[in-house]
Amino acid sequence: MRQWPIRARIALLSAVVVALAIVLASVFAWTATRATLLSQIDSSLGDRLVIRGAINEDGERVTAFSESLTERMCEDPPILPPELAEDAPVPQVQLVKGDGTTCLLGKQKRLVEPNADERAVAESGRGEVVRDTTTDQGTRVRVLTKAVEPGLAAQSVRSLEEVDATLRSLAGLLGLASLLGVLLAAFAGMLLARYLVGPIERLTAAAEYVAATDDLDVPLDVERAEGSRDEVTRLSAAFRAMMTRLAGSRRRQQQLVADAGHELRTPVTSLRTNVEWLMRLDDSGRPLPPEQRRRVAQAVLGQVEELADLVTELSHMARGTGDNGDDVAPGPVQVDEVVLRAVERAQRRDPSRRFDLDLEPHQITGDPAALERAVVNLLDNALKFSDGPISVVVRDEEVYAADRGPGLSDAEAALAFERFWRAETDRELPGSGLGLAIVAEVADRHGGAPFFRAREGGGSEVGIRFSERR
Repeated sequence: MRQWPIRARIALLSAVVVALAIVLASVFAWTATRATLLSQIDSSLGDRLVIRGAINEDGERVTAFSESLTERMCEDPPILPPELAEDAPVPQVQLVKGDGTTCLLGKQKRLVEPNADERAVAESGRGEVVRDTTTDQGTRVRVLTKAVEPGLAAQSVRSLEEVDATLRSLAGLLGLASLLGVLLAAFAGMLLARYLVGPIERLTAAAEYVAATDDLDVPLDVERAEGSRDEVTRLSAAFRAMMTRLAGSRRRQQQLVADAGHELRTPVTSLRTNVEWLMRLDDSGRPLPPEQRRRVAQAVLGQVEELADLVTELSHMARGTGDNGDDVAPGPVQVDEVVLRAVERAQRRDPSRRFDLDLEPHQITGDPAALERAVVNLLDNALKFSDGPISVVVRDEEVYAADRGPGLSDAEAALAFERFWRAETDRELPGSGLGLAIVAEVADRHGGAPFFRAREGGGSEVGIRFSERR
């Protein structure tokens, strides 16, 4: 069974909730009005008995209904006291004896037939009882039966036609109001659903468009009130940021592939040229002398090593992870200890080189393996362009390697951390051009920034500044 859309479900739920509230309010209003009207009728019924002399305001029998007078009133025709004369306005009042017989006042016909409860009140001479009933003529009436004395009770009767008509009119009005309220609630629910679900539907359409076309530059128009920070606004902002980052990641990936293809072409071409040259010489029967052949083989081996280094750097650049190739959850990192391990690795590569260490304890949150690789790249860069000792410093939220090489101009220093960039004078030196790019990437991942500055006394200081938090 196909589910209804969220918009329809919100509209339906809103209509149902409001409908229930309106129905409950209408039932309460109708019930309260009925109770109020019946209370007023009961009060008027009691007033009739007091006014006509059946009982006084204290509920006691008055002299108008003496035993002899009662007997005379119950004769046929009844003999009335002056206050119940025929020309006086006679309310619907009758007397009930303990045996259930009734005595009428004036020229009234018998109003209602007493039931068991009313006969019990008349027989005991205590209490009162109220009920709704129907006369022999089919009229709905309200009957108040109140004890006068043992064996006698007075009944006051009033028609409920006006009350029933009022309640019917009220029920019609409340029903109409409920219907209009339900329709209004359904309309308001549709507007609410459109306001709430509309942005989500646009987000869904954008996600489906990306899934179908693989186009990350999808326009996303999810605007809310200025300053709004509700869940939909946050979701749309997060989705927009995610798509922006994915698009940027794809562009960087494509650029990396293009740059890698360009950089790989040179060593691969050189390898192919040297190997083909050796093969042609062998095929021509004029092989190279052993010493010259060894030099060519060493050149080929150097190119293979350069190619292997380039592939390794590309792998790390593409993954953006540590040396183990796995994503590592950020944790506390002691920078000075990481630098010591990096120096040990660099020392093994060039045992003759001296490293001067100036390490202050400093802790950050990040990936120790990635940070160690970045420091190793800083040291490799310094070793490549300097013959003297290398100073390694951790101080003032900075880690850097200082060399005594020729350095770079300001324009060149601004390009030093770009992928595959190398100065014109360094084209013949080994390297992939990715070492400092990896340093920049690691610095960005740890909330810092790379720097390249001139060293006092000559040379350069290249490193990472961790104080630039995002």
